[in-house]
Amino acid sequence: METKHLRTCLVLLIYDVAGLSPSSAWSRRQQVQGIMGESFTFPAPVLTRGFLLYEGLGNLAVVFRRNADTNVKGKFRDRLQWDKQTGFFTITELKLQDEGQYKVDNSDGQKILTTFQLTVYKRVSKPTVDTQNCSVLCSVENDRDVTLSWTREKEILNKTSSPHLKTTLSLRLDIERHPETYYCEAKNPVSSERLRVDSEEHCAPTKTTKVNLRYIPVIPSTALLVFPGVFLFYFIKQKPGDDDGDEIKTLESGRRKGEADWSRTGMNE
Repeated sequence: METKHLRTCLVLLIYDVAGLSPSSAWSRRQQVQGIMGESFTFPAPVLTRGFLLYEGLGNLAVVFRRNADTNVKGKFRDRLQWDKQTGFFTITELKLQDEGQYKVDNSDGQKILTTFQLTVYKRVSKPTVDTQNCSVLCSVENDRDVTLSWTREKEILNKTSSPHLKTTLSLRLDIERHPETYYCEAKNPVSSERLRVDSEEHCAPTKTTKVNLRYIPVIPSTALLVFPGVFLFYFIKQKPGDDDGDEIKTLESGRRKGEADWSRTGMNE
């Protein structure tokens, strides 16, 4: 361990004498994000010679003649790697405390200094919903740069965020009764979670509405079948021909009786 550390110091001394200390003729800057608990790789290769530096700690790793010394102590112990094939430095098991300014000094050919401003985020939590009378409340645990929004198809209906991290973000939406699909989405720069909300599930039609929609169209059809049947039955029971026949029979009987009385009167005379 000590021998390797002394060798690293010797390499740095040689770099200083040869004019190869961490400096650059050409530089660039990048804003990058990492996820807590995962790995982050700096996209700036060092294949033969160069450095990885971190603000406040100085050199974290040295590459010389395609070999690297990454055996650092402190918070990066056993978490810093260098890939000999790609030349990339990687920090594993990221912590929130790992964010800050890193520099990759590449002296493979033309000196290139790349500065990375690393920000480490947690993955955003999954939102939850609570429904009451077709009004849906979506909530999520707040954190840095978290936004909460309601969308329908690709349209953002409303959106909220808060600088107060130890709170819960909440956003209410009044949904419509006819079939629609909504999404409640929580997101930050490195992750997103969304929850699907179907209006038919969270805002079902009332029972009265269901009865009206289901049975009103049937009533006219039923009436068309029942009412003519009743009328026809009444018509058959009360045929006009029956009353007329009784009346004719009465008149015929009276006529015959009159003729008989007239005949008897004539004979007596």
